[in-house]
Formats: sequence, structure tokens, C-alpha cells
Amino acid sequence: MKINSPNAFAGSLLNHLAAAALVAVTIAACTSSAPPPAPPGGHPQSSRGERAELPAGEVRRLTAYFEHHRGARYMEQHPEPVRYPGWEDFPLVKCRYSVKDPVDGRSKTAEVIMLNAPPEKLARWVVRSCIEAKGSARPADLDRLSRQIIEASGAQFPVAGIVFEAMDDAPRQKVYCFRDGVTVRLAGVRHVTTDQPTDGEIRAAINPATAIEQVFEFARIQSTTRDQYRAAGGSENVQGAAWPRVVRKLYQQAWNTDRNELMIAWAKANL
Repeated sequence: MKINSPNAFAGSLLNHLAAAALVAVTIAACTSSAPPPAPPGGHPQSSRGERAELPAGEVRRLTAYFEHHRGARYMEQHPEPVRYPGWEDFPLVKCRYSVKDPVDGRSKTAEVIMLNAPPEKLARWVVRSCIEAKGSARPADLDRLSRQIIEASGAQFPVAGIVFEAMDDAPRQKVYCFRDGVTVRLAGVRHVTTDQPTDGEIRAAINPATAIEQVFEFARIQSTTRDQYRAAGGSENVQGAAWPRVVRKLYQQAWNTDRNELMIAWAKANL
């Protein structure tokens, strides 16, 4: 604003001071008011599921737990920022990583795109999930859910690509393709092979245009099933190729909040 005289300046200053005083009074009134009561179940929750008041001590403890288990994120090697259809607003990384087969000792290499939550986000999801599922943040429940995340996925969420996994009943490192946190069988990629995937298979596993031939059951990062999702109140179609799309939607919704619907579903079914 252009000031033409001292009187005009003084008037303008008084107006600004008055406006500032009004804002200060408004802020004081808002911050001094009592918080809204917790809904049934005893946990505060905003209408959109964003950050709520959670037990700070348990959040710190679980944050330290997930930080301690960062080594479980074995695919987090050579990360580079990347964009992928359907995930444009999220900080994805593409990793070219290697694992050693525990049986023959051979090294195998693949590529995967991931969106892995930092330790504090994981901790807040776990605490919120246990409160919603059980009505309290009981340490035994928190610990069980946290262990489930590490044992099921290493807290890694594969958006697309190849995940090498050595299952307990078959310790060879095998190829599993993923879409939106769910194992799938893709055209042109050998499913559960113990061989090193070809360059063409690595590219096909990343390529969003590669046809999905089969969709499996478990949704990362805690291995939620379709039945668990439905039992917890989920109403969207989860048959066939619709399941990864639902998992993508719910994981994205959870990313900037404390509420992970798929984690809550697992907690309700297992705690």
C-alpha cells in the first residue's frame, strides 16, 4: 500500500494494530478452550483421522523399536527418487538391491519401488491401531503388532517391482512381484523362481503396463487379508485386481495421518 502522508500512515498503523489484537484474542480463545471429548472407546479422533493425542511414552518407545530394526529393510539399497502412476504425490524411492541366497550363496539382484514409513510414523500407526482395536495402548498389544510388521514385511511397502523372499518353509530366495503392497503374478515374469531374474523381467516387474495375471492375499505392511478388512467394516470391492487398488488408497490415506485402516483391521482380528 502506498502511504501519502504521516496521518495516513498513523491511521494505517492503528488499523493493523487493531486487527492484530483481534486475531490474538481469537487465537487465545481457541487455544484456551477445552478439547473435544473422546468418542466411545476412549481415544481422541478428528473427523478426518489426522494426528491425534497419543501416549507420548509409547510413541517414543516404539519409535526406538522401529529405528533399532531398520536393518529389516533389506531392500533399501541405492534409493533414488521416482514417480509412478497413481502415486504422484508421494515420496517414492526406486531401489536396486541385492540379496544372498542362504542355500547356494549366490547373489541375486532386482529393482523395487517403495514407500516406507519412517519409525515415528510406524509407531503412531501402531499406537492408534491398538487404541481403536482394543480401547487402550496395552504394551503387550503394541509389541505384538510391532513384531508382526517387522516379521511380515520389515516395514517395507513395495509399490511395484520384485521382492526376493526366503520363506521359513522354503529358505531359497524366490521372486515375488508386487503391485500396491500386494503380491501378484505378472505376465512375462517367472513367479517364485529361485533364478536371477533377467533384465527383461526386472523391467516388466516395474512397468505399470505389465498385465496382472493373479492377485494374492496379504496386504503390507502387516499382512492384512481381505476377510480382515471386511470384518473391520471395509465396504469396497476387494475381489481380484481390485484388492491392490484398495490397499493403495488406504495406505495413501494413512500416510499423512495417525490412522492406518488396514493396520487397525489386522489388530481387530489378531489382538
